[in-house]
Amino acid sequence: YGDWSSDVCSSDLLASVLLFILAEPIMRLLFERGKFTSLSTSQSALALACLAPGLVLFSLVNVFARAFYALGDTKTPMRISVFCLGLNLLLAVALVWRFKQAGLGLANTISAALNFGLLCYALKRKLTQLEMQSLRRALLPMLVATALAGAVAWWGWRSWEGALGHGTLLSKIGAVFAPAAAAGILYWLVTLAFKVPAAKEVLDFAQRRRPA
Repeated sequence: YGDWSSDVCSSDLLASVLLFILAEPIMRLLFERGKFTSLSTSQSALALACLAPGLVLFSLVNVFARAFYALGDTKTPMRISVFCLGLNLLLAVALVWRFKQAGLGLANTISAALNFGLLCYALKRKLTQLEMQSLRRALLPMLVATALAGAVAWWGWRSWEGALGHGTLLSKIGAVFAPAAAAGILYWLVTLAFKVPAAKEVLDFAQRRRPA
């Protein structure tokens, strides 16, 4: 379970930080045209940034729910899911008045965090001990790599728009994909240097696919 969770965290941590940092250029590229103004971009980007941290949690919830299915227990994850769905609704209603669209993203992230926590607690009670050593070993290197990738993505985005702006479609595309590519490469190199299994698997796959 630790290996599987580590692989999930490795990819989703990077995706989460890129969605968080690059929320504004992503929303601008996808939607800013016609009646969708720069103000609309800022507002929707805030909602995406609040939702982004939940991406890792959503994936881990899926992984841990499958553990219960493998044990023949479908009721526990279903009950937790229904409870968190109700909580999500209540949080959305409560937070939307104060934070508007950002409140919806926060509600999803908070309910996903609780869902994951409850699944971990229930699974630990069922199995007594969870084999999560590989995840614990990989977690700190992945967090370091995520922080560095986030810094590179932010610097790349600000530098790109400072030099080229975002007045054309090509400049909007570059504002998203250039910093994302640089951050992704750095993330992979850092995790590879720390011998994170998921990064080594990417290298092995690339070497197998390389023509002789």
